[in-house]
Order: sequence, then C-alpha cells, then structure tokens
Amino acid sequence: MANPDYRKILRTARELKGWSEHEAAARVQLSSSAYYDIEEHEDDLTSCYSLSEILRICRALELHPRDLFCHEHLSPSTIDEVITNIKKHCAQNKISISKFEDIVGWRVESCLTNPKAALDEWNLDCLKDICGELQMNWQSVISSL
Repeated sequence: MANPDYRKILRTARELKGWSEHEAAARVQLSSSAYYDIEEHEDDLTSCYSLSEILRICRALELHPRDLFCHEHLSPSTIDEVITNIKKHCAQNKISISKFEDIVGWRVESCLTNPKAALDEWNLDCLKDICGELQMNWQSVISSL
C-alpha cells in the first residue's frame, strides 16, 4: 500500500485553518518559498527537514507525523530503541559505528550518547535508511514522535 500523500494532507490542513502558504510559513518559522516547496515538491519534506522540523510543522497544523506518513496504527518504536538497535547491530555484526555509517549513508555517532539529538540531526530519509538496515519499521518510529 502506498504511503499517504503528505503534501495533500499538509495543504488540506493549512486550508482548513484558512492560512495562505505565506501565513503557514510564518507560523512554522520557514520562508514562504521553503513552505511552498514542501507542499509542491515530492520528497522535499523528507529530504530537507529534520525530524524536529517535521514535528514543528505538524504541531502548527494540528497534525501528527503519523498522519502524514502512515496508513495504519502501528505499535510505536522510539528513537531510543533505534539507537539501542544500532549498537546491537554493530556488536552482533562486529562492525564499527563508522562502518555502519558507511552502510546506511548517514552519520549516527553523535546520537549514540544523546538519542534525542537524532530528532535535530536526522531527516526522514535518514530514518528510513537506518531502519531499513536494522530491519525496523520506520513508520513505527514516526508513530512514537
């Protein structure tokens, strides 16, 4: 099943509030052109904005990230669980964190001692790649935000 069209969901939520793109941009602390790109360009939100920025956008529009990216209710998995699983994965496979970073294509080391930092450092594409390597459901993590 395809993921929900988060751009349409954002646009609908914004329009229900009676906000222009410019007003929404101001409320989520983005430039008007940046907010426009989120609604108009596929993958802009998932590749250009951190998880904490996605949360900020959702809160302003009275949405939850799961509304944007999940079709069904899932048992939540936390960022802390992702970090724990990174450490386990590396230990079980006898690979360094650096090697794990090479495999997933993203930096994770700075989040190992402070999992909440992942919210500011990772975007959704990063979370998807990390969860894919760990065989975790990224949507379950989104459900816990």
